[in-house]
Amino acid sequence: MTINLTDLFPSFRFVIEEPLSLPNDVYIYEDLSQKGWIVIDQHEVSTRDHKLLCSLFNYVTNDSFSLKNSESTHWMRYLAGTGPSMLLTSEEMRIIQLTFSTEGMDSASMKEAVQAFFGDEMILLHPSPHTAFLIEKKAHYTYSADDFSSFAAVLENDFFSKPRLYIGKFHKADSDFPIKFQTEKDLFSNSISRLPSERIFTMEKIFPSLLTDSLSADLQAILQNEVLIPLLEEDELLKTVRYFFENGFNGSVTAEKLHIHRNTLNYRLTKFQEITGLSVRNFEGALVAYFASLLASKQ
Repeated sequence: MTINLTDLFPSFRFVIEEPLSLPNDVYIYEDLSQKGWIVIDQHEVSTRDHKLLCSLFNYVTNDSFSLKNSESTHWMRYLAGTGPSMLLTSEEMRIIQLTFSTEGMDSASMKEAVQAFFGDEMILLHPSPHTAFLIEKKAHYTYSADDFSSFAAVLENDFFSKPRLYIGKFHKADSDFPIKFQTEKDLFSNSISRLPSERIFTMEKIFPSLLTDSLSADLQAILQNEVLIPLLEEDELLKTVRYFFENGFNGSVTAEKLHIHRNTLNYRLTKFQEITGLSVRNFEGALVAYFASLLASKQ
C-alpha cells in the first residue's frame, strides 16, 4: 500500500508519531493496521481520491483530531485489533455499519440523528463523512431491521443523505470480536456491489447471492434449462417468485410489495408451476426457483 500511495501522491509521507497539529494544506489519515498516520498535500488529492482514502483509513478531521484521546478513538483501536475491549468480555454487542455514497454526513448532523432516534442506547463512531458505526450493546430490547430501515429513512428525509446499512450479529466483546467485525465489513462491501438496489443488509440477505456465485457450471446449466429458458418470455414470474420467497411465503405481504391484487399473485404462482413444474408453495420448489431468480439477476 505504501509503494502504491507513493506512486500516486509525490508528497506522501508516513509518520509513526501522532500529529500534534492539523495544518490546513494537508490531508491526514490514520492507518490503524500500520499504527501510523498518512500525510498528503491537499492539492494532490482529488475528490475521488479523498473518498477512496476515507474508505481505507480513518480521515482525521478537526472533530476527530480534537477527540484523539476520546472514547471514540479507543473504540476504533479496539475494532482494528490494536486496543483493549471497551466492555466486559462477557458482554455482547453488535455493529451496525453505515455508508454514504453522496456527500456523506457531518458529525453534528449524525450525532443529532442518532440521539433523536436511539437516545443513549447507541454508541456512535463516525470515522469519516462517508462511514459510520453504531455500537449496540445487547439488552432486553434489540432493534429490528424495520427499526434501522426507519432510521435510514430519517437520514434521507431530514438530512438528504442516502445511507446503506449492514446489521451485524451479536458477539462477545472479547479479543475475537475485531476479527468477526472485519468479516462483516467484507460482507458489507460485497453486498453493495452484488445487490445495488438494496439498502439494508444482513448476513442472511447476502449469503444466497454468495452461494449462487459458487454454483458449479453443471448446476447453473440445470437452472438454465429447467427454469430460466422456459421463462424467457415471463420475466414477471421470476420476480414474483423471488418476492414470495423473500417475504416468507406470505401472499398478502408479497402482493403488497409487488403492488398487485392477491388474485394476480395466485395466478402468477400457478402459471409459474405450469411452465416449470415447480411448486413454490413448498420449500424445495421455492428454493430452486429462488436460486434461479438470483442467477438470472447476475446475467
